[in-house]
Amino acid sequence: MADELKTPLFSRSFVTLCAVGFLGRLSYEMARSPLSPLLAQKLGAPPVIIGLIVASVTITGIFVKLPSGALSDIFGFRRLMLVGGVVKMVGPFLYLPVNAFLELIPIRLFHGLATATYAPAAAAWVAAIDPKNRARRLGIYSAAENIGVLLGPTFGGLVLYYTLNDFSLAYVISGVIGTLAFLGLLSLPSDRQARPTPKAENREILRRLRTGILEILHTRPIILTSVMESFMFLGIGTMQAFLPLYVISVHQTTLGIAVIFAAQGAASLLSRPTMGDLSDRIGRKPVILIGLISCTIGLAVIPHLESLVGLALMSALFGFGWGSVTPSTSALIADLCKEQQLGSAMGVFGSIWDTGHATGPILAGILVGAIGYGGAFGIVALLILAGAALFAVAVSEPRLVPEVA
Repeated sequence: MADELKTPLFSRSFVTLCAVGFLGRLSYEMARSPLSPLLAQKLGAPPVIIGLIVASVTITGIFVKLPSGALSDIFGFRRLMLVGGVVKMVGPFLYLPVNAFLELIPIRLFHGLATATYAPAAAAWVAAIDPKNRARRLGIYSAAENIGVLLGPTFGGLVLYYTLNDFSLAYVISGVIGTLAFLGLLSLPSDRQARPTPKAENREILRRLRTGILEILHTRPIILTSVMESFMFLGIGTMQAFLPLYVISVHQTTLGIAVIFAAQGAASLLSRPTMGDLSDRIGRKPVILIGLISCTIGLAVIPHLESLVGLALMSALFGFGWGSVTPSTSALIADLCKEQQLGSAMGVFGSIWDTGHATGPILAGILVGAIGYGGAFGIVALLILAGAALFAVAVSEPRLVPEVA
């Protein structure tokens, strides 16, 4: 990565990474929300099963992100990203023959491999390019991905609205976009990350894998930061699974879903590079805490509103919080670990936050069925606030030594 350190901010590889991240997220998020919860509801799934269906892709991430991140330190970031690219290309087409809601679960579990193998390696590659401006680069990269997060649910809602709920067409479009992401990924050069020679023994590979993961797991600030992120992702998973259903329940249309998710994505998009740059200057913790409080307020208020304007504003507040937290936590994780363990750190980080991401829809499904949207969203909001308090008290930022020119 030494040569990369001398490249300008928008090097060819970095721009390609951002483009591939955008296309991959656009495809993936269309399938996640609103297509999956609305299709599951159409097929007769109860709330708890809808939550499980939406969470299934993230359950895969819990178990796969940790080893995939560590393997990227050994075999190189690009190889693991290619595996995820193949799944992004193939996954959406598997939804086309579905006739029963339970059939969605294995498909969603497989589709989860798309980000479980791709995300830790991609984040580690971006973080390794320029340690001095990590949060800025991660903020720009996550903003590019977040355009896909913005357009995925929005575009999915628009397709359903203008085609009278033609789910097949929506999934075909998702698959075509995933194919474009994979083709873009092929144009990336091989990274210079250390990897075993062809004669390296499997035992040595496993030893390095185990060592990298154990060192990260024994770094308390990394684990606590990851746990904090998992609390925020409880709310994100809840929103992705049940915000579309709540919007429909208050007599809005799929066009309304598109507008509400557009507001959330736009706020997140605009806040990521700005708040990432702010965290490079004033520190990670203040920016993270501002974001967590914003998420708490937005999530708690949403189920008490019915107007499109009110829902869009609170969704935007949640998006601002999400966009403030994500680049700063990724940068903080990178600050806390050794350079050669970036993939392992991002893998552990991803696995822990995916635990919250997967738990959110499942917990919300149980709560929505038992006490309704207001109580369910309120309880999850309180859990995010608890995560913020834990992070504020228990995690200290490292003091980085400025690089000498």
